[in-house]
Amino acid sequence: MSDALRLSTRRVPAAQQLARLYSGVAWARDRRLADIRKALQHSDLVVGAWAGRELVGFARASTDFTFRAVLWDVIVDPPYAGQGLGTRLVRSLLEHPRLRTVDQFWLYTSDKQGFYERLGFRAYPDNTLRLLRDRKGA
Repeated sequence: MSDALRLSTRRVPAAQQLARLYSGVAWARDRRLADIRKALQHSDLVVGAWAGRELVGFARASTDFTFRAVLWDVIVDPPYAGQGLGTRLVRSLLEHPRLRTVDQFWLYTSDKQGFYERLGFRAYPDNTLRLLRDRKGA
C-alpha cells in the first residue's frame, strides 16, 4: 500500500466525497446525499483513508462507548483494494482509544465474511434479527 495514504479519525469527509465511494458498490449506490450527510452527523466515530485530498476508504461506528459498537460502511475505492486498507480501517476503529472498553463489536455483511473472520469476527446467525422499513416516499 502506498505510504502516501493517511488514515484519520479527525477529518470527516464531505458527503459528496463519500457519495462517490458509495456509487461504486451495489449495497450503497442508491443513497441520497441528504441521507449521507445525516449518517455522518450521527455516527459516533468515522475513519477516512486519504490519498492527498481524495477519499479512498471509509468506515464508521455507532456505539455506547461501553458495551457495544456496530461497524458500518467499510468501503475501499477499487483501485486501492487488496492492499490492506480495509484491514487498517477496521483496526483503526477496533483499536480506537474511545472504544477500548467496548466488549462486543457487531457488523452486517452479505459477502465479506471471510475478510471479517480474519480480523476476529465470528458469525452468529441464530442471534440476528432484522426489521426492514419501506422509506421510499419518506
